[in-house]
Amino acid sequence: MDVAKQLQAAEATGQLVLILFYADWSPHYEWLEPVIRTYEKRVVELVKVNIEGDKAVADSFNIDTAPAFVLLHGKRELWRQVGELTVEEFKQVLEDFQ
Repeated sequence: MDVAKQLQAAEATGQLVLILFYADWSPHYEWLEPVIRTYEKRVVELVKVNIEGDKAVADSFNIDTAPAFVLLHGKRELWRQVGELTVEEFKQVLEDFQ
């Protein structure tokens, strides 16, 4: 399934949608994987967007830097972070919005 369709399907669940924007040359998001897995499906739908391979989707969110994170509910943006954040900051965001 392409990323745009995956994003539409995730938005339709009514859950929070975390979009993780990454690039192959920037593996900085990997340390968040265990935290994401803790919340995935229970609290949040996860959609990963390669900013180079899925440029149209990244552009639609005005993202050109990796890593970047956008948290949505439906089509409404709740939170955005461009650049690094700690595991604790990330957990706090997910706790705040669940």
